[in-house]
Amino acid sequence: MTTVAGVIFLTAPHAGPRVAVRLAHEAGLTLAGGDGESRIAAVWEAPDGVTLETLAQRLLAGDPELLGVYPTFVGEDQEP
Repeated sequence: MTTVAGVIFLTAPHAGPRVAVRLAHEAGLTLAGGDGESRIAAVWEAPDGVTLETLAQRLLAGDPELLGVYPTFVGEDQEP
């Protein structure tokens, strides 16, 4: 089973494109779009919700331009 979450990343003003480049290297994270300024939409997959929460905390602690990670949906994908 995989946990899938839609998230919005909030960045410092005008930092969205720079942060998106860094986020593109994160395993399990698929960038979906952004406003070109300070918001980035993405889909995030991990083994469970605890892993997603831990990854979000790591990203926030490691990137001063990343101000918040806001889930828009969370679900489970039950692989056949």
